[in-house]
Amino acid sequence: MRKVNLLGGLSLLAVFAAAPGYAQSVNSGDIRGTVTDQTGAVVPDVAVSVVNVDTGVAKDYVTNRGGLYDTSSIVTGHYQITFTKTGFNRLVRGPVTVQVGFTSVNAQLKIGSTAQEVVVTTNVPLLKTESGEQSTTLEARSMSQLPNVGTDWQNFTILLPGTSGTPSGEAAGNPASNPGQFVAANGNLPYNSMLADGAVTTLPSSSNSDVSTFETVAEVQISTSSFSAQYGIGGYVFNQISKGGTDHFHGSLYEYFQNDALNAKDYGFGSPVTVPFLRYNNYGGSIGGPILKKKLFFYFNFEKLSTEGANTGFLTVPTAAELNGDFTGQPTIYDPTTQVITQTPDGPVVTRQSFADEYGNGNKIPANLIDPVARAIQSYFPKPNITGESVQGTTINNYYYNAKNSSPFTKYFGRLDFDITPNNRLTISDTQRDSPAVQNQWDTCPIGCDNVDTDSNNSQITDVWNISPQTVNEARIGFTDQLNYYVDSTLNQGFPAKIGWQYAKADQFPTTTIAGNCCFGSTSSGFSPNVNAVQKEQVFDLSDVVTLIRGRHILHFGGELLIYRTDTTTWGNINAGTFAFTGAYTQSAVGDNTTGIGVADTRSEEHTSELQSHHD
Repeated sequence: MRKVNLLGGLSLLAVFAAAPGYAQSVNSGDIRGTVTDQTGAVVPDVAVSVVNVDTGVAKDYVTNRGGLYDTSSIVTGHYQITFTKTGFNRLVRGPVTVQVGFTSVNAQLKIGSTAQEVVVTTNVPLLKTESGEQSTTLEARSMSQLPNVGTDWQNFTILLPGTSGTPSGEAAGNPASNPGQFVAANGNLPYNSMLADGAVTTLPSSSNSDVSTFETVAEVQISTSSFSAQYGIGGYVFNQISKGGTDHFHGSLYEYFQNDALNAKDYGFGSPVTVPFLRYNNYGGSIGGPILKKKLFFYFNFEKLSTEGANTGFLTVPTAAELNGDFTGQPTIYDPTTQVITQTPDGPVVTRQSFADEYGNGNKIPANLIDPVARAIQSYFPKPNITGESVQGTTINNYYYNAKNSSPFTKYFGRLDFDITPNNRLTISDTQRDSPAVQNQWDTCPIGCDNVDTDSNNSQITDVWNISPQTVNEARIGFTDQLNYYVDSTLNQGFPAKIGWQYAKADQFPTTTIAGNCCFGSTSSGFSPNVNAVQKEQVFDLSDVVTLIRGRHILHFGGELLIYRTDTTTWGNINAGTFAFTGAYTQSAVGDNTTGIGVADTRSEEHTSELQSHHD
């Protein structure tokens, strides 16, 4: 199946004041403000020098006739701003922390000489009064000081004001105490858009969105309401801004680990239990610095997640006696080969003779009537490993599984910032992820196990061009994809030949369901192969924004084109065949649920042979 959606948007925002109005950029900062004298009159032609303290890159601006200056899109970080004009003291402001969005830094100059300097070191106020937007910025420094399991900033979304978990999050395995990106804020529906350096990364069909590696995130801006129309959606917006290189080389090494040796056992209610197997190692390193001094900077991160956990639980599997056809103490079973149909006024009545009456050997199926295909299938069933419980003569919960699973995850991230000219900056960032794994449900591999590989990528290129002091163009291309491959572990392993199954429709283990307590009857799929499927999702994000400064007015206009594409096979597109055993074949008569056993049907040559013939 193939699905392609095209979403186009055009947003126009006119601002008739010097400061108000949301920034036009969604992956960088913007410093703007008005310069006045001590009387409050605007001062034109003031030289404004903006220096990135982290990289040393400097940019120069001049206030216009309205005393307004606007840096437009600049890399987030720490800046020092110097205001200079003949006849006034020179004013130095900073370091000022610039986050995603715009930061207002106004200046009031005092009459004097430029040789005299006034230095203001206070940062900009945290409370923004220029717009009604409700947003929170999670900074890397703050998040690194909070307790965290692993390297995932999503663990902190529940700490935001007015947030709570959602049913959709719980359905996806995210509890109310840690909803991640399924959080609801201030009563909003749990719909969101995830951005990475300004480019959309939320996938079209699954709505999945890979979050950036914790080590690579400089900040996450979470906008919950009243944000700019440029985002084009309701709900809320997560905008992940990556780290970049600075004018000095910096690096880091890190590891997060967990181990079952540090954990306690669950209470077993009289049954032996073990501590679930757990090995968790999340390690990596990063390095960043200059390639060309004050022009070209890089940042690179490698991260490896090695997780070995376990699924644990109880299931019912056939006992040795049941595998040999002995159902002593259980409901009476009847021989389907002795079936007699008697015509009555109320219609035909089916009756059968019990094995006990027929052979005088108790509630047992003779060995010569046990089907060889059924015997071969059940040889793959796990053997009982605990005593279990006895219910109405039947042993249940006699198999405890501690199925180990490994989920390795490799991530690469890179970013380049290139000041091509003083008026043209290029930012490129790319994240590559690969997660091959084996899904082990009940420790019965290859039956019920899946070979899974998820490969994903998200990247963006942003070009900011200061065409003139009054005109700035910002163009961005973003691309995200996620490729999911699911391959059943029994596929193409020759299982039909191994079990003597003549009528298989594919080289795969058959789907086997058995009614009743026994033999994986409590599972939704029975003792069966796992899924086969391929799903590929892609997002193309093209946008362009132009900023015009006219007097004391700032005008932003632009558009965004989102192209969503999904290519997928039918979920579970391979089925070699299905054996379903309900107990009907070993009942005394059709519909007599007090007799007959599902697992006894599997021993019957009559029933298994008929099921095989249905696949001919």
